[in-house]
Amino acid sequence: MSARPALHAAPALADWQAQWTATLLHGAAAPALAARDAGDARIRARVYTEAYRLRLVEVLGRDYPVLQAVLGASAFAALGRDYLVAHPSDRPSLRDFGRHLPRWLRRAPGVAPARRDELAELAAFEWAQGEVFDAADADVALLADLAGIEAARWAALPLRLRPSTRLLRLRGNAPARVLAHAQQQPLPAPQRTVAPRVWLLWRRGREVHWRALDDDEVAVLPALRGGCRFGALCEGLAGVTAQADVALRAASLLKRWLDDELLMRFAAPPAAVLPVPEPPLPEPLFPESLLPEPESRDANPDPQ
Repeated sequence: MSARPALHAAPALADWQAQWTATLLHGAAAPALAARDAGDARIRARVYTEAYRLRLVEVLGRDYPVLQAVLGASAFAALGRDYLVAHPSDRPSLRDFGRHLPRWLRRAPGVAPARRDELAELAAFEWAQGEVFDAADADVALLADLAGIEAARWAALPLRLRPSTRLLRLRGNAPARVLAHAQQQPLPAPQRTVAPRVWLLWRRGREVHWRALDDDEVAVLPALRGGCRFGALCEGLAGVTAQADVALRAASLLKRWLDDELLMRFAAPPAAVLPVPEPPLPEPLFPESLLPEPESRDANPDPQ
């Protein structure tokens, strides 16, 4: 009587999943598959691996459509594969997969050094658009809300930007290229300026807007990310605006921010302005190579 062939225990599910992760992300040998022969198993593993990588490149194309248009489909796909090696998908949601791309482009080995800043800024601007669109909502402050606040209490009025706002400093013309792409117009050639400009992106309703900021607005608007009082805003403007113009300029900026729906609904200021020390306005910090780490947002899960 002939002996039966030895039976090998199937790997534990966790081990099998770990082997597939190493295959997909690092090119390791694929784990055992049910197949007719070794050749058939290799084909099946290659098809699955390639589909996974193509899916992630497709996700990048959705998040960075203008960057894809600038590079062309083939070059963008190659860039996406290089990015996947450097930054494998590490979250259940694909929404955040491309969050490292702006920083990575600053030193991407497959990108010509002369183009790295141009492409990194374009990617940063596109990512900021997505963050603004997906950001949490918050009750908006309206001009009518000021009507019930006595003038003597304005100095204590708390101002805070809504979560759906971003500040970005750029030397190139990424905003103009994004706008041309949205309007299905030819993309303008890349341009660079000696001095950077600060751009504000925000959501109004379901639309994302952006504009370049004036110098005095650059000096005070960052403080509103963490919240500040209207009195501190005026003090900040006093350092960059003629003293006689501070009150008018502060009122003008406040009205514009309210019209643009940038501010969260006011908390009630105290009945009397107390001599509470106000922290100084921070220096405007706008990283040129990276946006703040985004919070996870809903999206299609990774391919299984």
